[in-house]
Amino acid sequence: MSTETILNLINEVMNNEKFYLLQEQKEGPKTVIKFPKFKINEKHWGKNLGTDDRAVIERIGAQLKGGDPLERVEYLQKFLTETEQVKSDITVGQVMGTLMFLDIFASVVFEFNASVAGFLFEALFAGIFEGFQIEAKEGGGEAGTTDVILNVKPKGKGAKSGVEYSFKLLSPKSDIKGSYRDLVDGISKSAGAQETYLIVFKSGTDTAMELNFYEYDVNQENWFDWVGTPTLREETLYDDVEFEFGGPNEPDFIEKNITGKVLGKIVDGKFFKPPTEAQSVTQAGNVSGRRSTYDNLPSEEVEVSNVSTSKASPLRKLGLVDEDGNIPSRLITGRKYKIKVPTGKKTVADFENASGNFKNLYADLVQKESFGPDGEDFLTYVGEGTYKTDPEFFDRLKEGAAYKGKAKTTQFFVNPNYVRKLVGTERVRGPARLVLDRDKFQTAADAYTELVGKQIFDIFTNLSNLIDDVSGYFLGVSANERNRFATKAKAESKQLAQAAEENLVEVPEGAPPTAGDTKAGGGSTTTTYKGSTGMGGQDESKHFDNQLEKLLAEVFKK
Repeated sequence: MSTETILNLINEVMNNEKFYLLQEQKEGPKTVIKFPKFKINEKHWGKNLGTDDRAVIERIGAQLKGGDPLERVEYLQKFLTETEQVKSDITVGQVMGTLMFLDIFASVVFEFNASVAGFLFEALFAGIFEGFQIEAKEGGGEAGTTDVILNVKPKGKGAKSGVEYSFKLLSPKSDIKGSYRDLVDGISKSAGAQETYLIVFKSGTDTAMELNFYEYDVNQENWFDWVGTPTLREETLYDDVEFEFGGPNEPDFIEKNITGKVLGKIVDGKFFKPPTEAQSVTQAGNVSGRRSTYDNLPSEEVEVSNVSTSKASPLRKLGLVDEDGNIPSRLITGRKYKIKVPTGKKTVADFENASGNFKNLYADLVQKESFGPDGEDFLTYVGEGTYKTDPEFFDRLKEGAAYKGKAKTTQFFVNPNYVRKLVGTERVRGPARLVLDRDKFQTAADAYTELVGKQIFDIFTNLSNLIDDVSGYFLGVSANERNRFATKAKAESKQLAQAAEENLVEVPEGAPPTAGDTKAGGGSTTTTYKGSTGMGGQDESKHFDNQLEKLLAEVFKK
């Protein structure tokens, strides 16, 4: 460890406070690990990729298991609640990185209002996934509703670079909402484009917060699953058919909707039934005048069936008319009629029973008689799923009032219960649950501090104490007070040097990031200090001590 490195540490100390990962225990052994305080800085974490703050967040992220947000959340919860299992396969670096991330994340969730916490949440995840945050002013256009770009590595799926995420940190009853126009622009920018939504519902108290993480994708194929979800129904298709009553082409359903056939004659539109036997014969057995009258009617005898002319009657609903286009009260054998015959079914969006958001976003498109590529109306276009493969889908949406900003609302809404209802389907991933609880943090820290080992614990403790006493020296008001801090600091510097010498080993050039980092509790050589110049020999240790002594003497003007 060079003099420059030590000086940099001291300079860092003078410009930053420290934080305690966990609260100091009131009783029992001291197990609090002290780390240098990180600036909670959205700009440096998520956007200024070359800053020291961003580099620290990336290093912490590299120690977290899991290739995507949900996997990492599951690991964090397991780290807190299944310590005995986790301890069997974890390195010191992973212990430290996970504890540090949990504390930072807890600070974001507990100590900031919803709006600020949301931005910091985006920036923090951008850092741990080596991505970047999208400036709010850059939203819209091709950026769509994207908040961050993450480089994720989902298990079994290989690395996925540049995945566009929209983050939402919400209460369990809050709607998921966003700009309709921005989402259209973002997904229409290229074939196959999509937006991944990471939804976090938080609930709890000031000391314990439960976070439930969900993911779903929005793309062209599943657009109406998320953006103005419609209600679908089946609708029967019909063809106009001409048929002869009683002929071979008469539709089967006709017979089910008529009164039984009777014989009779039709004269001038009036139907005459033949007289019964009793009506036709007199007591004397002569042919009655009634029968004779019927027989002499100038018309052929035909079969006739009565049909209802009520609007509610099935045949009336199917548009039954005669050759002249009139609604018949009876069907006559041999005469021709027209009616609609069912030929199949189609699925359509039910506008009347649709959600309010569907109506607000698409009302004007529904009014168009021809919307789809084959001239179909909008409700059929949606119901039949034509939009899923239509290359002009987004161009058609851009003709609507919602996109142009003239509709009642230009935001889409997703009900949180809808997301939870789809858990277990291909449409929603999750939930991954994380409970941020200070008491559970303490329990986990106790378990892992023991594994990390006294040597590593001493490095951070001695460094923290040195920070306190160097600060006390410069801030002291009396010579006596300043000298007291100086004496303590020099003693602590030697303890720090010894702990560093024992535990920070040289890493060969080109070695993997975890080289020199043994499994937690596996020995004194447990972690590697970035910037180590090879501190393995006794001579070098003496040189380090001498350099540090000279540096501190200069600092304290002695």
